[in-house]
Amino acid sequence: MAVRVGLMGLGRIGRNLFRILYDRDDVVLAVASEVADPKSLEYLLRFDTILGRFPGDLRLRDGEFHVRGRRIPLHIERVPGQVPWDLHGVDIVVEATARPRARVELERHLALGVQGVILCAPPREPPDATVVIGVNDDRLRAADRIVSNGSCTAHCAAPVIRILHDAFGIERAFLNTVHAYTNQQRLADVPAEDLRSGRAAAENIIPQTTNAAQVIEGLIPELAGRITAMAMNVPVSNGSVVDLVCWHARPVTRDAICEVMRAAAAAERWRNVLDYEDDPIVSADIAHSPYSGTFDAEATMVLGDRVSKTLTWYDNGWGYAHRVVDLVQRMAALRREPS
Repeated sequence: MAVRVGLMGLGRIGRNLFRILYDRDDVVLAVASEVADPKSLEYLLRFDTILGRFPGDLRLRDGEFHVRGRRIPLHIERVPGQVPWDLHGVDIVVEATARPRARVELERHLALGVQGVILCAPPREPPDATVVIGVNDDRLRAADRIVSNGSCTAHCAAPVIRILHDAFGIERAFLNTVHAYTNQQRLADVPAEDLRSGRAAAENIIPQTTNAAQVIEGLIPELAGRITAMAMNVPVSNGSVVDLVCWHARPVTRDAICEVMRAAAAAERWRNVLDYEDDPIVSADIAHSPYSGTFDAEATMVLGDRVSKTLTWYDNGWGYAHRVVDLVQRMAALRREPS
């Protein structure tokens, strides 16, 4: 039976999800909601600077997107609870508005009969669970109804950290995510509360704070207090990389790390999550990758026999959106399993 998805928000992640789901039969995009001008949304779905032209004919008529013989109703609502998910038979709501929500707001989705809500932005209050596919999705329960999909950086970094910790032990880790700029940054210098965030993103390398360490420590509790993280926004439109330095409990070599990562990428647990690359790739080569991260074997380094430095690349929109779909399927499957 197909899982019917209600999508709230047609920004960067929402439009990625629209493209992934518009012609699928197992996970169906039943309805979308966005407060922006509908004709502008139609235009941005058809023409995308990063994703290219929409792969098919898409038109907005009478409040519905018409695509590949399907009709996807568009609602113009800002607040949870205003979209009649029940009338559209929605099973799972994906909150892709980038707005932090309080739990009482998110529960308004559940009050309309949906099975669960997936968050694509950090909530104001703790969700029932934060899940990164491959890392801790085995701990997801049917009772978890408000679930965070974490962050794109956590999806990239956490699998590598999990694999390295299992193989060599990690005593300390420092990660720097070198991130393509997004619509949260500015194109020209403007006043901002965070002074660096007000600088022109397409012209500068801009240091930023990140909650990646806290998210990853929540996913891998035995590493609590051992991870430090920062971020750097750089002047590229797509393609990001996690630069990870680890201090290990057991001896490491470059070849041993590469072999562990190569074997992991081929294993069932990580096969659709982690890719392994031994060619000399750059950020543009990761565009449209459905993986959470691509391990860069050629860039792997060690210092002595206890410190490693690795690079793992990711498309911060396309890969993350694929993990949202994986989480939709996982939550729906749990709801169908006998108690």
